[in-house]
Amino acid sequence: MINLEEFVKRNYPLIKDLGLTIKTEESVAIDSLKKYPPEMYDDLSEEELLPFLIFSIEFSDVFSTDFEGIAYDEFLEKCQNISGGELSFEDVNNEVSIETLEKGEGTSEVSFMCNGSEYKFTATIFYDWFDVKFITYLNGILEKMGIEKRFIIFGDPNGAFVTYQKPDFCKKINLLFPEFEADVA
Repeated sequence: MINLEEFVKRNYPLIKDLGLTIKTEESVAIDSLKKYPPEMYDDLSEEELLPFLIFSIEFSDVFSTDFEGIAYDEFLEKCQNISGGELSFEDVNNEVSIETLEKGEGTSEVSFMCNGSEYKFTATIFYDWFDVKFITYLNGILEKMGIEKRFIIFGDPNGAFVTYQKPDFCKKINLLFPEFEADVA
């Protein structure tokens, strides 16, 4: 069985070393993990418990998602929030036909304004899953705008984290937490 206090005391400083803006004290993270029933994490390795620790920490420059059921306007609002005022997303619209909604598969047209310019993306629809290629599209926009930072995804499929950092952040997180396989989308 994992000693939660020791686990957090060992990993919380490593999370701080990533340079993310943490708004949660270590003791709060410990208390948050202790709210889970012990039998839930009895069979987990420390590597498997790590996403739970990160979920228990509030950041101003990271948000979490599982990419299921998140709407494009909500996603862009979260991206704007973690950009520290560098990015503005407005007039987000996701046009989906009734036929596609009923079938659960097809495409939709996502349109939005980013820092005053209009963009459009054709998203693949598979029920309520978010098309993660949209993040690659956003990063292409940032590159064309001459912005050095990118949206970076780390975590695992059940608990992905999105941050807005310079690409060298991936090296840092892959060094400290290789199980997260951080990458510029």
